[in-house]
Amino acid sequence: MDILDTSKHTKKESVRILSEELEKYPILILTGPQGGGKTTLAIQMLNDNVGAYFEGRARAAQPVVLIRKDFVEKMKGEIYEKRKLPIFEGDEPVYVEVSIYDQVKLLVENIFDVMELGEPELIRQITLLIKKLGAVPKSVELIASDEELVKRRLARHLDAKERLSTLLEKEKKYGIESNLLGIQGARVTDILNRDGVADYSEDQISRTIKDFDRIIPTKGLTLKDCLEKMIEISNNENKESGFLVLHTDDGEKIISDLIVGKKTNSLIGVTLLEIYVGFRQNRTLYRAYKHEKEGKLEVIHSYTPTLQELEFISNPWTPPTDFPILSSADVAAAERFDVMVSVVESDGNVESSNKKRKKELDEIVSGLIS
Repeated sequence: MDILDTSKHTKKESVRILSEELEKYPILILTGPQGGGKTTLAIQMLNDNVGAYFEGRARAAQPVVLIRKDFVEKMKGEIYEKRKLPIFEGDEPVYVEVSIYDQVKLLVENIFDVMELGEPELIRQITLLIKKLGAVPKSVELIASDEELVKRRLARHLDAKERLSTLLEKEKKYGIESNLLGIQGARVTDILNRDGVADYSEDQISRTIKDFDRIIPTKGLTLKDCLEKMIEISNNENKESGFLVLHTDDGEKIISDLIVGKKTNSLIGVTLLEIYVGFRQNRTLYRAYKHEKEGKLEVIHSYTPTLQELEFISNPWTPPTDFPILSSADVAAAERFDVMVSVVESDGNVESSNKKRKKELDEIVSGLIS
């Protein structure tokens, strides 16, 4: 897999480099962390040479698959299988012909949105598929400096509607098929006719800076300082807040700002990971995603009573007892994203997915409360 550092090139230069690869290879697969430029550059590349644009849609950091127009026609003409439908004509089952093109589209959405198998598996299966047509795909990983990635992620909502509008315009102009329903901060309003763009609706998690009430810089602050501010926000404003800590052999380091959510339950954990770290699918027995940093990552956030208590009350088999500080969502996130999750109540009670970390935070927080 080739690597393109988009922080060392202008957008125009990056588009030229990638377009040249698409001239050589009929399918171009762009991978990389959030903010690398996959969606932005792919939209810029769309012209009469491109026939299809596909992305996984479940989370960010999904790969982009661009298929050259001449190869789209070739793929549609090659039958992958005759698939039996759960429909009968009399006593006979009905079959439908599935082309290699149909199967590639299905792979992108299934591997990332349903089975969460990751980039290597997608590349492997697409390679096997189009090998029948005497072709191979080209995969390019888009990277950038840490500073540039965070800068782009914090600002991505600003031009979200503009980028999505450009995609829809180019689809119609060049006859390009796309499965994209939205990007961080913007969505397609008419998904059937592929028309109209709007902000994310209130019931969607946009995972952008628009979800935050404010950002408190942590430069020069200690772990104790951040915990103290977080408890103060809980007591005075009843809002969720949180930050990220990276644990390495050299010690621990705060690697994000202190984020304050707009509501009691703003689900800022995933947003923190996406903006300040980035993660990609990396399937193991328990874990579906892997963060981009070297070391053990910790999400520390304040207690979110509505989230925990509603979940607890809704379970009819739960005996009457105190509400747990660490929700099942926190426990699941620790496994899915390979992180530690620590939660601090406004009165100083602490819980963590890591027992040793709970003791460490208990000591710090008890000193603050006393």
